[in-house]
Amino acid sequence: MTLTIQELEKTYRNFYVPDYRIVVNEKDLLRQLFMEIASVQVDTTLKGGDRFSFTVNSTFNFQKREFEHLEDTFAFGNSVLIYMGYQNGKGLPVMIMGKITAVQTSFPASGLPQINVSGYDLTYCMGKGRKSRPPWTNKTDSYVVSKVAEEYGLNPQVVDTKVEHPTTHQSQESDAEFLERLTTRNGYECFAIKKDLYFRPPPKKEEGAVLSLEWGKGLLSFSPEINLAEQISKVEVRGWDINSKQEIVGKAEAGEEPARAPGRLSGAEVVKKVCREQGEMKVREAVFSQQEAKRRAEAILKERSELFVQGSGESIGMPEIRAGNFIELKGMGQLFSRPYYIQQSTHTINSSGYRTTFKTKDTTS
Repeated sequence: MTLTIQELEKTYRNFYVPDYRIVVNEKDLLRQLFMEIASVQVDTTLKGGDRFSFTVNSTFNFQKREFEHLEDTFAFGNSVLIYMGYQNGKGLPVMIMGKITAVQTSFPASGLPQINVSGYDLTYCMGKGRKSRPPWTNKTDSYVVSKVAEEYGLNPQVVDTKVEHPTTHQSQESDAEFLERLTTRNGYECFAIKKDLYFRPPPKKEEGAVLSLEWGKGLLSFSPEINLAEQISKVEVRGWDINSKQEIVGKAEAGEEPARAPGRLSGAEVVKKVCREQGEMKVREAVFSQQEAKRRAEAILKERSELFVQGSGESIGMPEIRAGNFIELKGMGQLFSRPYYIQQSTHTINSSGYRTTFKTKDTTS
């Protein structure tokens, strides 16, 4: 169901009273520890972990000349829950669940000493260290991702990749790098929301945008760009079958993008028209079946097609605008008024109020 700005105004009481909660190790910094928070920010993204930061004004003890809470409340690894939204009597949505990974202090020439606390979501430890594992044999990538997620106490929310690989190796890679490689070769996304790790293809436009904004009505600014620089018209992925001693070839070309928007040319189709047959890309990869090669070729074409239309914008604070969601933008002419897929968003509450900035990409799924 797509929410309109009029419906959101009713839900959020005309956006008059932005609100937030920061809970560290199950203690509310504002309501239990009575700290003064200058600002809070949450970044959501499809690549890498979501991030948070907040600035505290009121924890410096001038008699002792020491920061309070620095070594206990704000210790490395402490759990953090941040809620952001508006006072509406229904509770605030969780924007991030993570852990503290950095603390910075500031002693300005004028004003109070401050602590800036920041950290990442629960995938943070996946990026630490490098390891090699015994290979997985005849397993799908979705199975492998599920097992890795469970090692970190995360609930795997995976969509079956179906292709079973004879062997899947992890050699001198962090778990984050390993999962990113599996994500890329399937044309999937991999990200965490609270304790759930999602491994899935991008959602379809038909599933609907979470909200609808119009330029001048909730949408403060938007700068879209259409660019052919990364577009290709055809992909060939070549490998070698060691059993049959034959070459494996998988192909994907303009027109095969899944569920393309009706009446609108994809980036691959445009570059084919502009550059004739010069937009081809041939790669050699370790693929073990024609099915796997075909899927990899489709993933490469799809990844490039998502760079055809990109944009960045700013709106009044909207918790619904987060990476992995569609939003519908209107009031900008026929070409640019349509659903956009959020690849990154930043939510900030400070003395100026609540604002959301975001980046979008095209998606053919």
